[in-house]
Amino acid sequence: MQAVTIREAKARLHALVEAAERGEQIVLMRGSKLVAAIVPVSADDFELGPRLSDPQAERLWRQLETERRDGTSVVMESPEKAVAHLSAGRRGVRRRGAASGIGRSSAGRRRR
Repeated sequence: MQAVTIREAKARLHALVEAAERGEQIVLMRGSKLVAAIVPVSADDFELGPRLSDPQAERLWRQLETERRDGTSVVMESPEKAVAHLSAGRRGVRRRGAASGIGRSSAGRRRR
């Protein structure tokens, strides 16, 4: 295990990452305080799932509320299929405030 200052890590980042690839752990210090680590990882160590955009998340919450109210539900087999389902629902969805005039003054100009 190596302990290096952040300044030294910035100057030697490539070499420190190569050391981590070889299995070594590198501890980053701010002064005498330990603040972070560079450690070896592999694809098996973690899984990054798909992320929903804000509009997709809003549609999901609206759909869940509707399903709860109506007693219906849609079951997705995977997060990827859920994202694809929500993405497909994007067509025909009006932008928030577009029909109601939200964001416009009484003269019809956009607010700043």
